[in-house]
Amino acid sequence: MTALQGVLDRIDQHSDTIAGHADWSEANSQLHKETFACLIDIGVPRLFLPASLGGLEIEPASCARICERLADLDSAAAWHVMVFNAARLMAATWPVELVERIWKNNPDVLVAASGHSPLQGEQTDPHHVTIHGTQRFVSGCQHGEWLMTPVILAGQPHMALLPMRACQIQDNWDTLGMRGSGSNDVLVDGVTVPAEQVVSAAAATANSHYNGQLYRCPSRVVFATYVPVALSLAGRALELVKTLASAKTQGGTANKLRDRMLGQVHYGKALAEHRASKQFFYAELEKAWARAAAGNEFTPEDRADLYLAGTHAVQASASVVRKVADIAATTVVAKAHPLDRISRDMETLRHHGFVSESRYASVTQIHWNAELDYPQLLR
Repeated sequence: MTALQGVLDRIDQHSDTIAGHADWSEANSQLHKETFACLIDIGVPRLFLPASLGGLEIEPASCARICERLADLDSAAAWHVMVFNAARLMAATWPVELVERIWKNNPDVLVAASGHSPLQGEQTDPHHVTIHGTQRFVSGCQHGEWLMTPVILAGQPHMALLPMRACQIQDNWDTLGMRGSGSNDVLVDGVTVPAEQVVSAAAATANSHYNGQLYRCPSRVVFATYVPVALSLAGRALELVKTLASAKTQGGTANKLRDRMLGQVHYGKALAEHRASKQFFYAELEKAWARAAAGNEFTPEDRADLYLAGTHAVQASASVVRKVADIAATTVVAKAHPLDRISRDMETLRHHGFVSESRYASVTQIHWNAELDYPQLLR
């Protein structure tokens, strides 16, 4: 059995529990503890963790399929594929000792992370750094043992690892959609940590745990951990409106929705958008994996194309869901109908800074050799 099939089988085993707690997570603005436990049993924390630390080092396209399968059950649960694995991928530049301290004895430890707002660090003494500030959008912080955050220390960018118990979670994640992600702000009010937990962005070190094919890919393969949530939302929206079209009668008429040409046009366009953007996204993940296997360098254009595929998958998915809303009309605003939550989740996702509409411009800047507004694209 492949690693992918094993994970998919475990998702099926836990599907009733994950889907059954989706409403609780939505209502309470955090993932249900039983859903969180299911994700650990499924193996979600180990997808992008090195095999030498108990991880799966799974290929990005397989990770994306896992994420999409989870999102079909609960979009917030699937978002935790990113919550668990973003730090594991970024840890490739951390000292070996730090990586082993976190995951060697427990590969499932959650390091919640956000790169939204660099905090301020001060060298307290040669061996300690004190950090102040508020980090925003820290998904899964209620379940995390550590917080990973960018920090400015002596005027230079660093990445810091802070114990979550020393931080203060602000209960302020009250949003239109993706409520179960629990993406609260976290206040860091003078937390002092050993200096080895604050890693310079300019002094990346070779890490012996990170020698596999996965870690030769651009870091933006992290798209495999959350872009599929949007693809799932779009796919589910299309299925729901297809069913609706056979039953719904347009207001003021005796005509079925399925017989309205305008609705048919919207559906056909949406179906084409969904299939094309999904194929483009998976093709770029496969291309990155093959290039890493061959040991080839990734050009700026290669990295930009991978970024374009992820951005377009999210933005095209948002377009699909909006077309479905135009077809479904008043059904989409009924709180009891699944299209309501799909629309709200999608509207929230499309504004995420990594995949917002403005990232199309960032990709163009690479292809046009113009000034780049988003250097992270080249990682």
